[in-house]
Amino acid sequence: MPSSSAPADAPVVLQRPDSPEDLSGRLTALVFFRTVATTLILVVAGVQISGRRPLESISAADFGWFGVVAVDYLLTLVSALLLRRGSAGRWLAWVQVLGAVAFATSIVLLTDRRDSPFWFTYLLAIIGGAVVLGMRGALGGATVAALSSIVLTLWSAVVNDGPARPVELATQVLAQFLVAALSGYLAEQLIRTRGRLVESEEDLARTKELRDRIVTAIPSGLAVVETPSGRLRYVNPAGLAILGFDDDTLPPVEQVFPGVLAVAVGRRWELLSTTPRGERILGVSTSSLDAETVLLVFQDLTDVRRKEDEMARLDELAELGKVSATLAHEVRNPLASMRGSAQMLLSEATDGSSQQRLSRIIVREADRLAYLVDHYLELARPKAPQRTQVRVDTLVSETIEVLRADPAARGIAIDEQLSTREESLDGAQVKQVLINLLRNAFRAAGPRGRVRVRVFAAPAPTLFEVWDSAGAVKPDELPHLFEPFYSREPDGTGLGLSTAQSIAHAHGAKLSVESSPEQGTTFRFVLQPERSAHV
Repeated sequence: MPSSSAPADAPVVLQRPDSPEDLSGRLTALVFFRTVATTLILVVAGVQISGRRPLESISAADFGWFGVVAVDYLLTLVSALLLRRGSAGRWLAWVQVLGAVAFATSIVLLTDRRDSPFWFTYLLAIIGGAVVLGMRGALGGATVAALSSIVLTLWSAVVNDGPARPVELATQVLAQFLVAALSGYLAEQLIRTRGRLVESEEDLARTKELRDRIVTAIPSGLAVVETPSGRLRYVNPAGLAILGFDDDTLPPVEQVFPGVLAVAVGRRWELLSTTPRGERILGVSTSSLDAETVLLVFQDLTDVRRKEDEMARLDELAELGKVSATLAHEVRNPLASMRGSAQMLLSEATDGSSQQRLSRIIVREADRLAYLVDHYLELARPKAPQRTQVRVDTLVSETIEVLRADPAARGIAIDEQLSTREESLDGAQVKQVLINLLRNAFRAAGPRGRVRVRVFAAPAPTLFEVWDSAGAVKPDELPHLFEPFYSREPDGTGLGLSTAQSIAHAHGAKLSVESSPEQGTTFRFVLQPERSAHV
């Protein structure tokens, strides 16, 4: 079963029995049958003539045989050409019936008339009329055949000066009409049965088409699995898009849905799937189609889980903001008093004394603690953006120019790809995001590393991205990078990326990260379409 199409083959839609195409098909069959019958009769006549001694005894009646056969072949050829051109109609069917009666009359006339062995050809003509025209064709053919039989019988009696044999004539005519009635009835029943079959096939085709549309339109993935072999038998288009596979390269089911064959049918669970699109979190439910086939219905929950994590971080920040207000009052006032006291002691201390050294340590650590408290408050409750129209490329260029003097930037190749773009932003806050991202990129890339900064032209949703060549962020570290106080550096505070994330949310944007040793690490500042205000 091909995986890119519906699980079942398309039904064969038959032609309606009253359609011109179906009549043409029946005429073609009749023409073919008449050709075969005429050929057999010609062979019989040839054998009969060749058995005579001497061959010079061939009579004019024998030549008449060949003439009748030639005319019948000519009528068959013309009918075939008309059928090929599509010019046939019911009139051609009547021509065929009358031609068959005329052929039967001719060969009976050329033989012994009364005792001719070819009286059965009238019955063939009647049956042919029933096949192409139903009861009407059978009765029409029988009527013409009966008239021809009566004329031949009476004429034979006159020519041969013998009795008319009315009983034999009546029997012959009765047989013709009985065959007409029976064949016509069977033909009508066949036509009705064929009509019902066509309607059933059309209903089946419409049902299949509707089913295919439903399967194609469903946004969830559908997969049919053969449990004995573990083969993916079918995956709908939405499923292929979720997994990132082509329909010709479907792997075994355990590679895409690990452990699915061991899970009880009817359950719903989540699993981590490795796909060409990367690792995806899939929500999967199963149902049994038969003893050896299972249907999987699955959705991509990766973005949903990421958004849930982001919302959880926002909730944490909200709770953090509540604690921060109290913390500011509880820490700042005592801290200011301690720092003021230390400065007074420092002013009274003599140069080089231990009192001076210790006082300076107290002042320095108090300043450091005040810095941490300020950043903690900024993280938990960032200021509302003061938006103005800002040239983003100019802002990025200025930020890079300032950071070139940073010791971490020494020996690093910085690639700037800055498209002209203007947005409604808080320039100071966005510059703080850039500073945090660039400093992280410099430290990750290290000497002789590379860092690239891109500004995308409007109206692309991505505002800018910062890339470094190291790609040193491990997969298990990615979900924690934006958490407060999480730092990969021994001397880091763990507030830089959290602050950047808070600023991004305040601007209605999203700060995302991707990292791998092969591709490097990329941070993207992505504006939401409804929040973007490009010019």
